[in-house]
Amino acid sequence: MSSGAPSTRVPLLVSLAVAGLGCVLLATYVRQFQREAAGGSPISLLAMRRDVPAGEALNEQMLIAHTVPENYVESRQVLASELPRVLGVRAAIDLEANQTLAWTDLASTPRDRETLSARVPPGMRAMSVEQGGRAALGQLLRPGDRVDVLLTRSEPGPDGRVVTVPLLQNILLLAVGNSIRATYLEGAPKRSDFVTLLLTVDQSSLLAHAKRGGELTLALRNENDLEVNEGLPETDDSDVFVHEKRAQRQRRVLIERLD
Repeated sequence: MSSGAPSTRVPLLVSLAVAGLGCVLLATYVRQFQREAAGGSPISLLAMRRDVPAGEALNEQMLIAHTVPENYVESRQVLASELPRVLGVRAAIDLEANQTLAWTDLASTPRDRETLSARVPPGMRAMSVEQGGRAALGQLLRPGDRVDVLLTRSEPGPDGRVVTVPLLQNILLLAVGNSIRATYLEGAPKRSDFVTLLLTVDQSSLLAHAKRGGELTLALRNENDLEVNEGLPETDDSDVFVHEKRAQRQRRVLIERLD
């Protein structure tokens, strides 16, 4: 009997080891699933501890670390580990408490330096585009405004289908024509057929390619509206001329009044 005991214990030990390994793998899978369901691994970003007016230099007391799921982090947002790079840099716009800090919110040099390159934050790019449809906005565009960029072009192929796609969202205007001031000087020309946008490197490449064969249109947005909508559909003739599809696209937004 005793000679058979070891042979009995070996399968039992193997079964326990396999069961233990299964529990470890299951726990690892559950953690990974929970992480993906929550939007990925947590990333620490810089956010504003309090309101900061445009032109004020940032210091450590103004900033806090704010954790965001990886899937919701944009390349323009400032990581908490990059804190030393923003200390002493002036805010290009008014910043609100609890707002995550973006490179596009910062001016790289003091405001009295009137050069375009001085207003481009590190890691960002400035690109000018012709805006043929700008007459619809008249003289209302100003440096510091935020816009969406729409691209209308004909798709390759025999049918020549024309589509409009939301190419870029929440883009900061660095300049309008030759003006980089938020208010125009008296006597300065107020009309221009081109504007200069502040973009990431990837956005610059996207816009450069889009300019090759399509028409760009700017849609002005509220300066405090920083939301970027994911998964916006393209628009074609059927969305305009087919009643059912047109009705689906006309979402009603209640606006009580304009100040």
